[in-house]
Amino acid sequence: MAPPPVKQGPPKASPEPNEIGASTHFDCNGKNLTPYGGLLPVITMLDKLGFQPLVEQTLTSERMPRAIDLYGFVLGIVLGFISAFHG
Repeated sequence: MAPPPVKQGPPKASPEPNEIGASTHFDCNGKNLTPYGGLLPVITMLDKLGFQPLVEQTLTSERMPRAIDLYGFVLGIVLGFISAFHG
């Protein structure tokens, strides 16, 4: 008789991903860069400049967001422009 199969994989679901914000530590050494490494200083700068309150006070939309709010949409466009001109 064959032994029972061995359970594989992690014993439980993986934790939620870490949120990147102004207090997230970063450095510019090549070995420590992440996919967000180039944009993290930009996000930190926008956070310190108060970009989110500015966008929320200036722009309005009557549409109900389904997947992303208005600030997330504007932030995505800004970061897209920066990464397009940077790369």
